[in-house]
Formats: sequence, C-alpha cells, structure tokens
Amino acid sequence: FAFSDRLGEVTDNLLQPSVESALDDIVQTWGFGSTDYGAAFTRFDELAFDSLRSNSTVIILGDARNNNGDPAHWILKKIYQRCHRVIWLNPESRGMWGVGDSEMLNYLSAVHQADSCQTIRDLERVVSQLLRSVD
Repeated sequence: FAFSDRLGEVTDNLLQPSVESALDDIVQTWGFGSTDYGAAFTRFDELAFDSLRSNSTVIILGDARNNNGDPAHWILKKIYQRCHRVIWLNPESRGMWGVGDSEMLNYLSAVHQADSCQTIRDLERVVSQLLRSVD
C-alpha cells in the first residue's frame, strides 16, 4: 500500500518490468497530497484488516506528520492487537517525534518497534535486527 492523502494497494504496480516505472506510477497515483495518517489507517482497515493474522507484520514508512487531521490512533491500535508485529520506520530523528504536527509519540503505544530510519545504513541495521529476531 502507498499513500499521502489517500491510500491504495500497489501490488499490480509492482508487477511492472522496471522498478522505476512502478515507482513513477505509484507516485503519480498516490503521491503529492498532504499526509493524512488517520485517513490512510481508515482505508487500510477497510481494505486489509480482515487479511491480517496473528503472524502478520505491518511495516509503516513515514514521518507521522498528520497535518493536524484526525490521527485515528484507535485504528492503529486495532491493527497492533491483531498482528504479530507493527514496525514504524520514521525518516525523522527521534528528537522531532511529537514536535509540531507529528503524531509519532502518540502512535508509539500501537507499535511493537519504532526506529529512526534516514539512510540505507539505518535500513540495513533495522533489517539485520529483524532477521536476528526471527532466528
């Protein structure tokens, strides 16, 4: 799934022969709006909640800046309670979480793991930790 101000499934986009073409289509369709995490969680709940199982992992990539909209914390909590793991990778440093329109501190109670992830090296670290926890 991808979103900015609205969320949609991107599985078909990812079947394209080139990653660049797939990403261009995804950005054109789902990008460019002001982020609305509450609307995204609401739509995810409608589209995918019934597919989640106790062994499911949901990974959220985003800054948790909700542009002062309804953050729908309760929906993320519902997802958290249904899944094995909810992981949030935030491109902002932890010092920015909760500053301004950031809902990150409020979302922390509904995630199993939250990490600042700004670089490929950060992503490698997080993936390495995840793989070690599976062993």
